[in-house]
Amino acid sequence: MKLSDRLNSKFFEIGLGFLTWGFILCFTLYFWHLNDPNIQHRFAPTPGAVLLVCSLLLLFLAGYLWRMLRSDYIWLGPLVQALCLLLLMWLFPNGMILILGIMLVAHLSELFRPLICVLVCLLLPMLNFVLSPAEYGLVNALLFSTLNLFALFIATRLQAERQAKEANAHLLRELRATQSLLYTTTRRDERLRIARDLHDVLGHHLTALSIQLEVANQLSQDSASQHIKRAQELAKLLLSDVREAVADIRRANQLDIVSALQALIQDLDGLEISLDIDPDVVIIDARVAEALFRCAQEALTNVLKHSGANQCRLSLNKREGVLHLQVDDNGRHTKDITPGHGLTGMQERLSKLDGELKIEAGPAGFSLLAILPDSGT
Repeated sequence: MKLSDRLNSKFFEIGLGFLTWGFILCFTLYFWHLNDPNIQHRFAPTPGAVLLVCSLLLLFLAGYLWRMLRSDYIWLGPLVQALCLLLLMWLFPNGMILILGIMLVAHLSELFRPLICVLVCLLLPMLNFVLSPAEYGLVNALLFSTLNLFALFIATRLQAERQAKEANAHLLRELRATQSLLYTTTRRDERLRIARDLHDVLGHHLTALSIQLEVANQLSQDSASQHIKRAQELAKLLLSDVREAVADIRRANQLDIVSALQALIQDLDGLEISLDIDPDVVIIDARVAEALFRCAQEALTNVLKHSGANQCRLSLNKREGVLHLQVDDNGRHTKDITPGHGLTGMQERLSKLDGELKIEAGPAGFSLLAILPDSGT
């Protein structure tokens, strides 16, 4: 999902939440002020009671916005919503306040397992029925239970669809980056093949031609000697040009890892990433290029899935013949990190090429450093 589409969807959802919350606020205060018998309440609408109810409703809205707009501690928003909702249900044990419960349960699937979400969907209306066992109270409880379950189902489906789109976009981005690296590797290999063919075939034939011309010059008459010497010079000149062309091709056999990394960081929604590559970095060995690319790929995957960061920096430089690939993010991490399959695979891949992996984590962010000798230097 593109970032613009995601923002439009989020703002649309926030707008609907504001509209629902505003209706509940206005209707509750209005009918409470009129002392409508259909709106059950435990206190008279005194200034202090009105202030308390407005504060609870505002806190409920703040918890809703926290969950929608923050990427860290998102559990705090639903917790505040749940506490405010329970107090409002006690103050106003009627079905109108339960509408706010639909706003709460619709997003529980992002934090809890399905069984817990279903239990909350069922317990909220039943708790309201216990607080106010009025006529048709059980019917209302069953009705709101079905509404809660329906809202939970729709939210779960939308979340699964969004995750599937993000996974597909991630795979497509990695595929493009892999294709870019594969293309430059194939092109490099083809150039080397042409260089070998020029050296092995044309170079040998020109050398043989020069030898034959030398023999012919020794056996020729004076009238043909001048032309044979001229042909011999041209053959030597052509052989020199061929050798120079082969040397140029071999010197220009570096792999374009920059294009692969640029393709890897394209269209990363919600993550501002900067790419810093030293212009002196020249990679010739395909194994080294693949190892660095896979490390960058796995590091960015970890940033997107586990860090909750919104900024990331990827740098690649060479110092004294040693390549350094570093990925830093501003996500929150614990200091003790148990390497999973991804980090273990990176360590194994680097160790095969006499490299090493260093990681540092903390509240300020996560830093990954891959050190690899450049065998092509």
